[in-house]
Amino acid sequence: MSKVVKDILKNAKKIAIVSHISPDADALCSSFALKNIIQNNYDYKYVDVFIDGEIGSLYDPIFRDEVVNPTPYNSYDMVYVLDCPNLGRTGKFRELVENTPVIINIDHHQTNDRFGHINFVSPSSSSTCEIVYLMSKHSNHELNNLIAKELYQGIITDTNCFTSNSITKRTHRVVSELLEYKFDSFAIKSYYFKNNSLAKTQLLSKTLLSMKFYGDNMFTTMKIPNELFSKLDASFEDTLGIVDNGINVSGAEVSAILIESEPQKVYVSLRSKGRVNVGDIAKQFNGGGSAALAAFQRTGNIKEIERDLVKKVVPELEEVDEEEIIF
Repeated sequence: MSKVVKDILKNAKKIAIVSHISPDADALCSSFALKNIIQNNYDYKYVDVFIDGEIGSLYDPIFRDEVVNPTPYNSYDMVYVLDCPNLGRTGKFRELVENTPVIINIDHHQTNDRFGHINFVSPSSSSTCEIVYLMSKHSNHELNNLIAKELYQGIITDTNCFTSNSITKRTHRVVSELLEYKFDSFAIKSYYFKNNSLAKTQLLSKTLLSMKFYGDNMFTTMKIPNELFSKLDASFEDTLGIVDNGINVSGAEVSAILIESEPQKVYVSLRSKGRVNVGDIAKQFNGGGSAALAAFQRTGNIKEIERDLVKKVVPELEEVDEEEIIF
């Protein structure tokens, strides 16, 4: 954390933290971890965390003892915007952000617009939680077991249990240091990756049947229409990780899952093995992300959105050269 930010933080009394619409674990955990870091290291700081979007029961453990969306003050001295590639992704809290005199932008998405007065954007980082940890370490901030647990959750979920190609030596070092604190890392891994509900298992089964292949089988798509949620009594959180079944197919370079969370409202999640930059593709649909992981939202017919996506992805695949994989 730069000296400028430390000076601003030292003098600020009222601080807001905002993440992206319908936040995932990385956005939630980085927000709460940062709030707790500030309150653990500075006296008399009022830190409010704001979240736009419905949060399902999957993230209930993160919310224990945390206050979300309090009645906002008329103004804040500074605002942190976490895990957002652009201001549009802050949703209904965009006005709050834009009316704050100092905006600190912290993100790991390659497509970030650098909209902050001060920007800490690191596309080489696995997650926003990794960046928050490194910033706090650089500033000699003291952590505690709760903060370490929150940061660990954000990293493990955003890397799909350390399997994404966003993992670096630095990520492993950060995780190793977090594990020096007292929390049950095995329980966290089991909760997120070995705890599928019956509804999620059924949703996975139906979704796999929808898989289609394009571009010499290098691009896979899957669709979850809105009616499937009510039919299976499933939630949006039950879709977590399903997209990876597409990218796990041998020969696949890009995968996409199209989730109709509400009628005509489609969330699209993209994955890449690295030869195609899905962050750039998502940006063409007003979304964002990194080269390996990206997302966007669009209103319309799910099949038409799939066709539009295929038109963007397949030409990119034509430039992919075959090369031997060496371990």
